[in-house]
Amino acid sequence: MLQKYFRILTLLVIPFIMPAIAAAQARTKMVVGYASMSSVATTLWVAQEKGFFAKNGIDVQTVFIPGSPTLIATINTGDVHLAYTGGTATLGAAVGGLDMKILAAFSNHVQNDFVVRPDIRTPGDVKGKRVGVTSIGGTGWMSALLTMEQIGLSPERDKILLAAFGDQRVISQALETGTIQGAALAGVFSQRLKRMGYNFLGDVEKIALVGTAVVVKADYLASHQALVRSALRALMEGQGYLLNPANKPAVMEIMTKKLGITDAVAANDGYEDYVRRTDRKAVVSIDGLKNIQRFMKLRNPKIGDINLDRLVDESILRDLEKSGVLEQTLSVKGAAR
Repeated sequence: MLQKYFRILTLLVIPFIMPAIAAAQARTKMVVGYASMSSVATTLWVAQEKGFFAKNGIDVQTVFIPGSPTLIATINTGDVHLAYTGGTATLGAAVGGLDMKILAAFSNHVQNDFVVRPDIRTPGDVKGKRVGVTSIGGTGWMSALLTMEQIGLSPERDKILLAAFGDQRVISQALETGTIQGAALAGVFSQRLKRMGYNFLGDVEKIALVGTAVVVKADYLASHQALVRSALRALMEGQGYLLNPANKPAVMEIMTKKLGITDAVAANDGYEDYVRRTDRKAVVSIDGLKNIQRFMKLRNPKIGDINLDRLVDESILRDLEKSGVLEQTLSVKGAAR
């Protein structure tokens, strides 16, 4: 009698679970790497956590790889298919011979505040000090260099040491303990320090910089055009979800979980800072790339020869906009699941 009951139950359940199993099996696997453990990765996290990748037929594994140059290296080996990183490392890869394409940019201005300890009040006080960044050659590094340039400082001339820590959480702690005296930090960390009496130098939001972008190897894009299109659509849907004020609590929950923070005020800071600085339609700023190129060619003149227009491929983004999909995704009201 018991066996008969289980047979009947199985016959009833199978029609419901088989489509879900088939859908899961049908999803194409993709590895997406990101280089900064901070609020700048929020759109990516939302797209994964709220099921937008799955909705678009992709089984995504997101991997934190500290430092944009290291992330670019993994995309070259094929271990990572899509990189969520900035223009600085991408230009560095391009001058090294890698054929990379920037598909979209969720940030086209400096996203990291230049935070200094309470006893440092003027740019001159930074001379001879240590400044923490995520990695040398990455977005945080370029943010710090451009901000120092804006306030009249030169690391070489003013004996400022840039130290790589790999993780903004660690950088923030190092600044608090006095291991470093300045840092390039996203709002989820910088605003907390500001309330504690730490100072900000420079007007970073006026500095053009392609900070958080979607980057892929040209040959992968050519052979996986439909897959990359689906991934970019999922990211834009995540962006739409994030920008909807009604979803703020859910987005903050994702951010706090990923960053391991319990401070609700810090989470609110991170959300508000990210929304204010993000580029709604993710169009790549050529001026932001020119700013990077201008600075990097002082160290490597060959970077000045890179054709920036060829480095950018917004064909998928333009197609999404032309078809009306872009506006639709930016109007997403709820989760995909």
